[in-house]
Amino acid sequence: MPVLERCVRTRTFLLTLIAVALLALPASASAVGVVKPGSRGVNVEKLQRALHIDVDGIYGRGTTKFVKRFQRKHRLKADGIVGPATWRALFKGGPTRKGGSSGGSKRSAVKALQRRLRIGADGVFGPGTSAAVKRFQARNGLGADGVVGPATWRALGFRGSRPVLKRGGKRGGSGGGSPVRIARAISAAHRIARKPYIYGGGHGSFNASGYDCSGSVSYVLHAAGLLKSPMPSGGFVNWGAPGRGRWITIYANGGHMFMTIKTASGVRRYDTSGMDDGTRWDSRARSSSGYSVRHPVGF
Repeated sequence: MPVLERCVRTRTFLLTLIAVALLALPASASAVGVVKPGSRGVNVEKLQRALHIDVDGIYGRGTTKFVKRFQRKHRLKADGIVGPATWRALFKGGPTRKGGSSGGSKRSAVKALQRRLRIGADGVFGPGTSAAVKRFQARNGLGADGVVGPATWRALGFRGSRPVLKRGGKRGGSGGGSPVRIARAISAAHRIARKPYIYGGGHGSFNASGYDCSGSVSYVLHAAGLLKSPMPSGGFVNWGAPGRGRWITIYANGGHMFMTIKTASGVRRYDTSGMDDGTRWDSRARSSSGYSVRHPVGF
């Protein structure tokens, strides 16, 4: 057989083998490109979801560790490079649905939290995780309530939107099935609880070195997505809906205002006039006489 004819047949045979190999891949695996340490983007997010780890779209050291562990477990070359063979192993039981289920996403978030706290990462927010969170919060000047809200996530070094976590793995931050917005309000209240009282503070900008009574309330409501811009105490007299709220209640008149928030430890007052102990939080009640009683609509 002439040499040229043998070369042509060999080339045809090799191309056929490649085509068969590609067809043998699951559709999801063949459609995803190769990713490796340093990669970013949608394919990295797919990889992280398939591994059930924290999803940030960045192929860093943490993702590399889990990829290599997965590759070793499936007797693949543990080089951290995710090519067709690794994708195929990842999708063996069917591709992970985009975004995953809410339970899977929450479990991944709990695992990410536990790894950052350097405790056993089992994805269950139990008593041990709650205790570790409270220790971290206390060391970092946060309210040690065991609720992982925006402030705690930031202190842990995470960026972007994260689910609010607490013992039992349910969303919410003040117990009793509270909505996420209330958890954000509580986290915001903790952030400025010990900031000094400054007359007019918090009205030019939500970020200030100190806050007065209405500036404090405005900051908390803004963090919860319930207020767009700061308001003086008189502006809250007819704000929202009349009467006490289920989670937040505002007490306002032309000269002063305060609020109460339902937290895990009960309803607590948030008031600059009660800062004799250095914090705006106060477990003592006060008379509502002379105040307009209002609440955020729906809360």
